[in-house]
Amino acid sequence: MFGGSGRPRQRSCGKLGLASLPMSLGANGIGLVAVGALLAIAATVYLGLLSARRLTRPTARTHAAEQRRFARNAITPVAVSLIDRALFWVFMVVVLRFIGPEGNGHYAFAANLLAYFAVVVDFGLGTLVTRDVARDAAGLERIFRSALALRARLLAVSMPAMVGIALIYWAAGAIDGLALLTTAVLALGLPLTAVNQAYAAVYGAWERMDRRALVVAGTSALTAGLGLLLLAVGLGVVGVALAGLISSCVTLIAIGRPVGFGLLHRAGRAPRDDLRGLARDALPLMLNSLLATAFIQIDILILQPLQGTAIVGHYNAAFKFLNALNILPSAIVLAAFPLMARASADPEELSRWFTRAWRILATAAAAAVLLLFVFADPVVETLLGSEYLPQTATALAILIWFLPLSYLNGTLQYVVIASDRQWRLTPVFLAATLINVALNLALVPTWGFEAAAATTIGSEVVLLAGLGWILRRDRLLGRVLEPIARPVVAAGVAAVVAVLLRDFSWIGAALAAMASYLVVLTVIGGLRLAAIRDALRPS
Repeated sequence: MFGGSGRPRQRSCGKLGLASLPMSLGANGIGLVAVGALLAIAATVYLGLLSARRLTRPTARTHAAEQRRFARNAITPVAVSLIDRALFWVFMVVVLRFIGPEGNGHYAFAANLLAYFAVVVDFGLGTLVTRDVARDAAGLERIFRSALALRARLLAVSMPAMVGIALIYWAAGAIDGLALLTTAVLALGLPLTAVNQAYAAVYGAWERMDRRALVVAGTSALTAGLGLLLLAVGLGVVGVALAGLISSCVTLIAIGRPVGFGLLHRAGRAPRDDLRGLARDALPLMLNSLLATAFIQIDILILQPLQGTAIVGHYNAAFKFLNALNILPSAIVLAAFPLMARASADPEELSRWFTRAWRILATAAAAAVLLLFVFADPVVETLLGSEYLPQTATALAILIWFLPLSYLNGTLQYVVIASDRQWRLTPVFLAATLINVALNLALVPTWGFEAAAATTIGSEVVLLAGLGWILRRDRLLGRVLEPIARPVVAAGVAAVVAVLLRDFSWIGAALAAMASYLVVLTVIGGLRLAAIRDALRPS
């Protein structure tokens, strides 16, 4: 099936390719063991302390109280995530340098499969539970029990299916045994992920994204510590997968105990009518998420047989920069979502919350595009090493233009969900996915990963057009352009500064460009310091 590309078959004999893993500890390995052990211990203690702090739902419903919760739920996760992502990026840089593009290709394939099946197991229930519990706090136990029961049924199908697909690729010679084994380890973590997602939805409904962000930071630190430890002892990409599996176990305690493990009692039992109703309501969310995941990540499954593991490793390494920048929408939009859900009957109030979220994301997206487009080569070389040039830098310079579209589409998508129109998203995501697959199959054999990157951007344009059609009668469409206008002007000025200074130290040029971006943005009114100060001020 995959043998027609002329590439050598990757299936290895013997112990599933494990003979390629390093098995000896040198001075660097001992250092990684020490750092990893200390980080893992500190993170475990931190998560244990978080697990002892009870969580309760908010009771104040005044506009001022909601404003404060929105500010806290937007600012705290971003602040925590900046530290979290910085730590995790150091970890990923070590991992990518340690395993190289080929090793990253093995992990990227397994993680790509995990992304699809994680969506299937979640089934849109995280968003649905957040929305429904935000509206009906008294129904928490019933909603949680039904959602977890439905997840359990989905797990029974998803875990063997995930490994089965990897087996097909392995049998066809498109991947080797190491990628297959990594896929199996990641599949074992799906049940833990399902329960953690169930509890995370309660945090969202109770507008405690700040606490959830603190747990995520601890999980990342624990994963990084265990990952360094297992890398050092020679487990390679399998060790990275095992680190995530172990971290999920500890996370369950940290995220579940504050809400109460009592919610898990009789979690597998739920009336069939409740399950059918929940599945009916959640199905469009799952399909939309699955299609959204597919049109962004399906190119990995196409690149793997056509271009090989090393190219997949380069392409995925570029995507890691975008994934790191996704801390913003996950914090800002999710902070606004419960408020948008309650404002769904008031178009003006719904539009107001959309504008606030999009303004923050547009400001950040313009700066990110500026830096990673102009300085893609030196950033990749400095962080990942020359081994990742030029392919990873080329992919990054193209893919970064996907970011502002992704931020906007993600915000608009939650507006649609908040107003109970999720079924209208399905044909839009389906069209974007089909166009993405068709373009990848047509262009990748000739143009390689560059075509895959460009197709990803094109898919977001298609999705934006579809979302615009769904929301064509809503007042918020007229508010899309105003929040991005000033950041674009400021980024244009900063780009001139970056280009003029790019022959000097790239770090100095980048800092000068960012300084000019912030100054221009403030002068033209795009950065409202008074609004930030008022949001942070306690009432």
